[in-house]
Amino acid sequence: MSASVPAFRDHADFAAYVERYGPRLLLWVWDKAEGEPGRQVSCAEFGASQSIPVSAVRAVVEHLGAEELIDSRSGPGTDAGAPVVTLRAAGAERARRLQALRANSVQRGRHATRAVLHWIHANPHRQPLRISGFLDSPEVFFLGEPLSRSEVARALAYLVEEELITCEGPPFHNGIGSHVSLTSQGVSAVLSGSSDIVAYVAQQRERRRPAQHTHIEAGTIGHITQGDSEHNVRNSVEVHTALAPAELARLIEELAPGLDLDPEARAALLRSAAALARGGNGGGGGDGGDDGDSGDDGDGGGPGPDRQRGLMEGMRRLLGGAPDTVGRQFLLDAVGQALGRLLGS
Repeated sequence: MSASVPAFRDHADFAAYVERYGPRLLLWVWDKAEGEPGRQVSCAEFGASQSIPVSAVRAVVEHLGAEELIDSRSGPGTDAGAPVVTLRAAGAERARRLQALRANSVQRGRHATRAVLHWIHANPHRQPLRISGFLDSPEVFFLGEPLSRSEVARALAYLVEEELITCEGPPFHNGIGSHVSLTSQGVSAVLSGSSDIVAYVAQQRERRRPAQHTHIEAGTIGHITQGDSEHNVRNSVEVHTALAPAELARLIEELAPGLDLDPEARAALLRSAAALARGGNGGGGGDGGDDGDSGDDGDGGGPGPDRQRGLMEGMRRLLGGAPDTVGRQFLLDAVGQALGRLLGS
């Protein structure tokens, strides 16, 4: 291995490097030490297995040492200068958590999705780009363990379904094509900087959902708030998605009097709705979701996103304490949809 010092462009470049190799090294030391703090482990074999120089191993060791996860030393007889480390108690605990994370199929799938997408983006000059090259790249590792062929294929299938990539040509695995390329939506996903592609896709889907209105016919409020049958409600209420904050406030003001809430909770719910309707400057408080945030946008056009979120979350808490009726669930759904639109915007 070369002893040259790794060339890091800036601190962010170094941080990305240790983010990649730090967990791998910690888990590797934990495995070699069999989870026992204080047992000496040479890091020379780790450098060889990752194809990184001793200087890079030393940089990662120093980072883990600064976090008080390992202790290190180097000197004569230490495998050509490779650090010799011992695991600390905090390092053993961190490694146990990382091991559980590494075994989590959901987290592995999320990593695979992001890693594949970014790998394709980083290799535009290779045409056709064969996904088999990903299996030989550093990106295939999740906390030091390579993704399986089937895990990569599942990530590809998801990305194709969401129209972020195309897979054509000879089959790679389970009918998935081996020649991959990004779509314009895939490029946007990468350039968004999102670390969670699944969450990014969900946000984009929510944004594309048409904003519609909720209409409640006269004379049906009693049916909703008192828990009349779902059949009756479905026949008399049109519920669509993502009410605007002012519309949500009006809906709550209209339905709250009929909910089976104690007087204090009902008053708090109405105060929060009034604050949301008039720009978030209400005099509510307590459990009503008026959390003291002064996140108004200052232009008279309504509360800012942080203020709206605080009010809506307070409303959801209050509604959660009401008896389970159709009306309560109806309002919980409306608040949840409005919050989803807000957080996805």
